[in-house]
Amino acid sequence: MRKFLFLFLIFPAVLLSQDPFLDTTKSLISDSLKSIEYESSPNYIGLNITPLMSGIINSRDNYNVKLSAMYKRNFGYKNLRLSFNYLTEGNSPEFNFYYPVSSTDTSITNRYFNSNYSYTDFRFGFEELRGYSGTRVHVGMDAIIGYGSNKSNYFDRLLIKDNGNYVSVGDSLNDLLINDDKGNRINNYLVTGLDVSFGLDWMINDSFIFTVQITPQFNYFILINEKENIDPKEQYIESTNYVDFRLGYLDLNLVYKF
Repeated sequence: MRKFLFLFLIFPAVLLSQDPFLDTTKSLISDSLKSIEYESSPNYIGLNITPLMSGIINSRDNYNVKLSAMYKRNFGYKNLRLSFNYLTEGNSPEFNFYYPVSSTDTSITNRYFNSNYSYTDFRFGFEELRGYSGTRVHVGMDAIIGYGSNKSNYFDRLLIKDNGNYVSVGDSLNDLLINDDKGNRINNYLVTGLDVSFGLDWMINDSFIFTVQITPQFNYFILINEKENIDPKEQYIESTNYVDFRLGYLDLNLVYKF
């Protein structure tokens, strides 16, 4: 884990510290400067349109959803960038997993667990551009600061045997018989971290850019408080700070230049 973290932090810094035209020919330097260094519209505003596509291209549960609004300012072959982001899970099911807690010859009781997250963050960083013709690539880095919550719950469900299969007795009867002991916990966190982006910019015209980028991120969640902790079956461990590393963010950004 330490080796991966070291590469995550050091590799982008080394890459961004280099002259992007150092190993190119003179003609490529000229072409690149024409398309990048002298921009008549240095201000960019954009939206992450990935959530509009997520319901179409994602059929699995608990996929990551990221809503973003961004601003960039061009300084030659580097962009300063700011973004405001909201992250949560899409298509969250009733439960993530379960296990049996008791059984008889004619029935079984399962305990079901579910968890999800949501947080808002602000990101500040920069990106370096390398451009040729109507497309260019960029690599960037941001510092992350935000606030969010992790929510989890559990409940028991009674199933009875019917023709060799177990079927639920129904929510109303479950609530009456066994679900006085539902668990629920909400933890609030200060979110810190770094992200690194690797992207491809396609110049639609003089005013619009379509960007496809992969944005792995490293987060450290600092526990602020437990807003709620109902645990009659003593299923929860003690809340604490934790580290999270996510590779799964694919951002599709539509950007307007002015």
